[in-house]
Amino acid sequence: MNEKLQWLRNKMASLDLQGFIITNPVNIRYLTNIEAEGILLLTRKENIYITDARYIEQVHTTLTLFDGIIVYDVHDVSKDDYENFFLFCENVGFEEYDISYAKYKEYIRKYKIHNFVETEHMIEKQRMIKDQEEISNIEKACEITDNCFTYILSYIKPRNDGKTNSRRN
Repeated sequence: MNEKLQWLRNKMASLDLQGFIITNPVNIRYLTNIEAEGILLLTRKENIYITDARYIEQVHTTLTLFDGIIVYDVHDVSKDDYENFFLFCENVGFEEYDISYAKYKEYIRKYKIHNFVETEHMIEKQRMIKDQEEISNIEKACEITDNCFTYILSYIKPRNDGKTNSRRN
């Protein structure tokens, strides 16, 4: 399992969460590198990604065996499957800032959740802490931006017509 999913599982254990439903696409990408539409479920024993058939191949090319994520086509998941994902899970976390009240009620009914627990931006707070790869990518982006600015400077010239650049109405 990748480090970010392992961190989340450890955090869940410390908060007495036996499951987690992750719906925010930015958080899903942070945890898994998956950019396709879908929903990530962390159950007692498995990491599950449910997506549309159009994205299955893309998801499989993103994931490795190390990620430990099982991918399902949303159309192949039965009502019983949904009810069994969180079987024996007393507390299931969710991203309360990311779902509507209607989705909240749907998830409780669909997954047969006993206690749906708000996670208060838990993943977003962790995303603020950058690992070495993320820092390296930020540095590379800054370098590219600096090089672009330096290049553009050779094309920028002051106006010679005596007019100012500010407009008055």
